[in-house]
Amino acid sequence: MLIIRLSRHWRTKKPFYRVVLTEHTKPAKSWYKSVLWSYDPLNHKLDVKVDEIKEYISKWSQISSRLAKMLFNQTKDETFSKFFVQNTKTRKTRKEEKKS
Repeated sequence: MLIIRLSRHWRTKKPFYRVVLTEHTKPAKSWYKSVLWSYDPLNHKLDVKVDEIKEYISKWSQISSRLAKMLFNQTKDETFSKFFVQNTKTRKTRKEEKKS
């Protein structure tokens, strides 16, 4: 099964990630089939080919939950929302906890 996930590459204290298509049993860093784009965590910049990712998803590949969350936050597309669980719980404040 193919999976679309993040592969970390870096220089010292300058990380960046590649969005790669790989076999789920292989390591993401070295055995990927294609690089779909990149993510820079220092600048919070996600550069992806969303059309290409949707095409791979339609061809029975999976996507990692972390990448699905980032793509959903960027595009607000419901295609990516089924790959992760959204938390709907809200945390109680300390005042509300003391009242209970």
